[in-house]
Amino acid sequence: MAESFVFDIADSILGKLASYAFEETSKAYAVYEDLQGFKDTLLIVRGLLLDAEHKKNQRHALREWLRQIQSICYDAEDVLDEFELQHKKKQVVEASG
Repeated sequence: MAESFVFDIADSILGKLASYAFEETSKAYAVYEDLQGFKDTLLIVRGLLLDAEHKKNQRHALREWLRQIQSICYDAEDVLDEFELQHKKKQVVEASG
């Protein structure tokens, strides 16, 4: 169950990274290449999550790994949300002069 939830978080993050607005923002802050690398890594993790969901009942270590991945995904989502928020604040300040 938690594995599906982690998969959903990973999909949400990938969706943000794939959006045009986020792509433009990352270019403006010169972190585009870094975020593309993160996106590639997250695609691999997402595939592993699908495999893990099928094997979770067989291995205790796998359940712990999934718990840690969930925490990492939450942190990544928070960082991306903060990045997006800072960009929007900058746009507001620039627009208001």
